[in-house]
Amino acid sequence: MRFLDAFFALRPLVLVPAWSFFLLGSDPASDFHALRFALLSAVLAGAYLVNQVTDFDSDRLNGKGLFLQRGIFSRRAYVVCGVALAAGAIAIALSRRDGAAWLVLAAALGFAYSVPPLRLVARPGLDLVANAIGYGGVALVLGATSWYAAGPLRLVACGLAVACVFLHTTLMDLDGDRRTGKRTTGVVLGPLRARTWAAVAGIAAAACAIAARAPDIAAAASVTALLAIVAGVRPAWVSSRTIVVGATAAFALAAGVRFPWFLVGLVLLALATRAYYRRRFALAYPAL
Repeated sequence: MRFLDAFFALRPLVLVPAWSFFLLGSDPASDFHALRFALLSAVLAGAYLVNQVTDFDSDRLNGKGLFLQRGIFSRRAYVVCGVALAAGAIAIALSRRDGAAWLVLAAALGFAYSVPPLRLVARPGLDLVANAIGYGGVALVLGATSWYAAGPLRLVACGLAVACVFLHTTLMDLDGDRRTGKRTTGVVLGPLRARTWAAVAGIAAAACAIAARAPDIAAAASVTALLAIVAGVRPAWVSSRTIVVGATAAFALAAGVRFPWFLVGLVLLALATRAYYRRRFALAYPAL
């Protein structure tokens, strides 16, 4: 059980969006960049561990961070493992000269997002930009091997799609963030304006993907935009959780069309996660 605790504490399902964008930037006809994929995963997992430490109070109020809240692991263990994962990944990338600059950027954004004095997660606007660049930009470029291969319009499309979804993630945590004084973009905008801007970002993402002639990204972005539009007009019909889950699934499916093994792996991971959380915490996560 201790090994399983350590594995699921890394929150592998949270990495799904980054994995999806990495694969959407990759060319199925060429060799899969497994090392970059693994190193990006390590950097982001490390950043997530540190994020859970710095967001301990708001996560407690929002019903998140079970491993820390229940004392399964200590905050110090999270910080040490998080820094070690990111530093180790960057060291390997530097030694292999394989995407090191982009991985350093991913790590910089990931840790600056959580750690003072920058702590971008509590800086309205910058929290959104950091997510858009980290997921929609860096992950896509690492998969494509260069920003030129990724394509400017595709980068913009993915960044805007991430911005759309991110706004709804801030709405999901609105209550706990307000109570702990955490000023996210969602807190500053409020539900109505956040939903409106999310819909605008979703529409723009779909338009850019269509202009870039990227049908897989366009299809996923269109699903995201449609959900965001309905949420903006009829929030009782489509919740923020539905948008986050729906958009994640749409981009994962688009990536899975390119790499079928990715979908098989995600299904197995989701089932394993659900079984683990049911046994360990008596929770149905992820909801099916």
